[in-house]
Amino acid sequence: MLLGLLLVSLAAGAAALGVVQLSSVGFSAWIAVWIALPLLGVPAALLVAYRIYGLLSARYHLDRDGFRLRWGLAVEHVPLGDVLEVRLPEAGEAPLAPGRGLWWPGCVVGHRSIIGMGEVEFFATTGPEGLLLVQLPDRWLAISPTDRDGFRQAYVDVVRMGSLERIDALRLRPDFLFNRVWADRWARVLVLAGLALALLLLGFLAFQASTLPAQVPFGFDPFGRPESLVSPTRLLLLPLIAGLCWLVDLVIGLWLYRKDDQRPLAYGLWGIAVLVAALLWGASFQILAAAS
Repeated sequence: MLLGLLLVSLAAGAAALGVVQLSSVGFSAWIAVWIALPLLGVPAALLVAYRIYGLLSARYHLDRDGFRLRWGLAVEHVPLGDVLEVRLPEAGEAPLAPGRGLWWPGCVVGHRSIIGMGEVEFFATTGPEGLLLVQLPDRWLAISPTDRDGFRQAYVDVVRMGSLERIDALRLRPDFLFNRVWADRWARVLVLAGLALALLLLGFLAFQASTLPAQVPFGFDPFGRPESLVSPTRLLLLPLIAGLCWLVDLVIGLWLYRKDDQRPLAYGLWGIAVLVAALLWGASFQILAAAS
């Protein structure tokens, strides 16, 4: 958790630095760096925050009907009869660690194909010394219950007693959600439209910035008169705001989209991102007209 919070702080700090620099520096080659910091820092902070949410929501549950796992948006329900084995890692086995991806000590999440085992999915908080391997018909799950011996004994006990009622097998992963959204025409159009408007506005203003005077208005008084003369690079904050709004609405919309009765709210949020980008396009045209 501490490592995750540190990574979130670094990513958010980099994004904030980029925003501050964009509002104060002149137009130069450094402008690309200050634009890249928030564009990369905010998504990175959100990804790490999701990993932290996975740690907070992590659950392993075993009973006479089956094995259940939850880790963030990842959900696994396995009928007891499909759990073939529960064992400790053996000496001499290939290194048990996920492949490349966003994981760190204390948050061991990912998957990897391991020689002699096949596909292994990791939902754990320790290295190999604390792992417990759950064999399924098509893959392995690497988990890290607090009491490994107690978990293994519980598995032996429920197998001896037998299953009371077979649960439905379920395997949900976040990438399934993205595939569902992409297959939805309205969702795809709204998400892509919001992103396209923000990126096109960034390119348009970056192209216009070098042709503008040293000072341009960045706001208007109640009577419509320009005020607050600033460097032209301040205009790049407008597409940045549009991009951040799109990203936040995308994440919240994906969360709502999981449930059928909340999908209209997801569509509404993605539509708001399009509306905000359109309003910022209008603001940009008004500012450019006042500057000329």
